[in-house]
Amino acid sequence: MSRNRHTVDDNSPFGTYRPGIFALSLIKVTRSLPTNWLGRRLMFILRRIAAVGISGKVDTELFGFPMRLHKRGNVSEKRALYAPQFFDLKERQALASLAKDNAVFIDIGANMALYSFSIAAVFKNFNNTRILAIEPHPIVSRRLAYNLSLNPDLPIEPIFVGLGIHDGVMRMVTPDNNLGESRLLRDGEIASGEVNEIQARTLLGLLTEKNINRIDGMKIDIEGHEEAVLIPFLEQAPENLLPRLIVIENNYNKWERDLLALAETKGYVSQTITRMNVILEKF
Repeated sequence: MSRNRHTVDDNSPFGTYRPGIFALSLIKVTRSLPTNWLGRRLMFILRRIAAVGISGKVDTELFGFPMRLHKRGNVSEKRALYAPQFFDLKERQALASLAKDNAVFIDIGANMALYSFSIAAVFKNFNNTRILAIEPHPIVSRRLAYNLSLNPDLPIEPIFVGLGIHDGVMRMVTPDNNLGESRLLRDGEIASGEVNEIQARTLLGLLTEKNINRIDGMKIDIEGHEEAVLIPFLEQAPENLLPRLIVIENNYNKWERDLLALAETKGYVSQTITRMNVILEKF
C-alpha cells in the first residue's frame, strides 16, 4: 500500500497545513460553483489547478468547522475539500431537515464524516441531539478522531467498530487508491490488498448499548455490506426504533437478498433515487 496516500498526522497543531492564498482562493471558488453541468466541469478544472499548490494534507474549514483533510487516497475527503456541494447534497439536506430537539442520526460507514459534520451544522442548534458516526477503518478513524477533537462541542460521537450480522472479529480489505472503498470480507472470502482485523457489532446490539430508543435519520454506505447490517435490524428491531428516513447506497447488484423489498414490508417508500443512493421514508 502507498504509505504517502494513507497517512495520519494527529499531533501537529491545526494550521500546520494551511494552504497558500492562491490555493485557498481557488478552493473558495470551487465551493461556490453551482451544481449543474457547467459548474461540475469548472470544478474539475479548478480542482486540478488548486492541487498543484497543496500538500497531501490541508487544514481548512468545512460547514464552518475546522478540519484536517487529505487530497489523496480518499475520494470522500477530496470531494469535501474542494466542492462538498457536489457530494450527496440532496441526501444530506433531507437528513438535516429532520433536525429538532432530541433528534438522532446514525451515520454508518461515516468515513471522514462528511454527512455527520454537515448534519451537525443544523443539529447543534437543537437540544439533546445525537449523531453516531460509525467508522471502523484504523486510518480513517484516527483522521475522524482528530477532526472531532477540533470540534468538541458538536453532538457527534465516534464509534470505531464495524457492523455485521454478528458480534466478533471481521476482516476489512482496503484498495490502494481509496480508503472509502474499504469493505468487510464475507466469511471465507479471500481478497488482495491490505487487510485489517476489526471488531464488529450488530446494529441492534450497538444501539441498545448506546441507549438509543429512537432514530430520525440513518445513512448507510458500506460497499455492498448493507444487507448484512440492515436485514437483521429491520427484521428484529422494535417499531419505535425504525428510522423515519434511511439513505442507502444503491448496491443492489451486490446484495444476495432484496433489501428494498424487505424495507417496503416495514412501511418504507422509495421517495427519491439519486445517482448513488436510495432515500427511503417511513409512513
